[in-house]
Amino acid sequence: MKRAVGWLMLVLLGSAAVSLAQGPGPPPKFGGPPAFLDQLFVPELIMRYQDDIGLTDEQRAAITKAMTETQTQLVDLQWQFEKASKKLTDTLGATQIDESAALAEADRVMNLELQMKRTHLALLIRIKQVLTPEQQTKLRALRAKEPRGGPPPPPH
Repeated sequence: MKRAVGWLMLVLLGSAAVSLAQGPGPPPKFGGPPAFLDQLFVPELIMRYQDDIGLTDEQRAAITKAMTETQTQLVDLQWQFEKASKKLTDTLGATQIDESAALAEADRVMNLELQMKRTHLALLIRIKQVLTPEQQTKLRALRAKEPRGGPPPPPH
């Protein structure tokens, strides 16, 4: 069970990071990923091209450690987020809403969202710090060859 949760968190973390840090292209529309995320690399990209960029065992271990630490933080934040979201939902579901209470609960939910985004960003920064400038250049080139939204389709 613990392993399944770990893989689930890895997939969720990766999916969130991928959606935030896709390759270069036209500027994002309002609400899209910020342009600064193009400067970072999601774990899945590195995993996919680890041989192409010459990732060392030490680098792999450092990235894995950062991902594991991040996963632990995110699980705790997710529990808090779900509890706070439920409380806000219940408050907003009342016939008469206590506005100050609802806004305070909304602040809590939004603060937890911010903490989760910050945790994701910290992971991406730590990952980039592990890569050499040459590896970063190779990853940018490899990412640019991928269609927006994922790796290239397998050859026929």
